[in-house]
Amino acid sequence: MAKKRKTRAQKQLADFRHIFTHGYSPVTPASVKLTKSYTNKTEVKTFSTTQASYPFLKRDLSKTAILTLGILVFQILLFLSLRHHFFTIPGLTY
Repeated sequence: MAKKRKTRAQKQLADFRHIFTHGYSPVTPASVKLTKSYTNKTEVKTFSTTQASYPFLKRDLSKTAILTLGILVFQILLFLSLRHHFFTIPGLTY
C-alpha cells in the first residue's frame, strides 16, 4: 500500500507553522493560505505543595518505614538466634 503524501498546501502550512514557532519569517503570512484556523490552547496549571495535595504520600512513607523496620528487626533476631545457637543452619557457622 502506497504511503499517503502531503499536498502542496499542507507542506506550505507546515512550513509556515515551523517558521512561526522558530521566530524567523522569510514567508509572509499573506502568501500562505490557511484552510483551517489553529489556535494555541495554553493551559496554566498551578500546583500547591500543601499536605492536602499529596494524601497518598504519608500512607506510602509509613508503609515503607514499617516494612523496613520489620526487615531490620527480623535480621537482628535471626543473627542473635544463630549466634547463640538457638537453632542452626547446616553449613553456616557463627
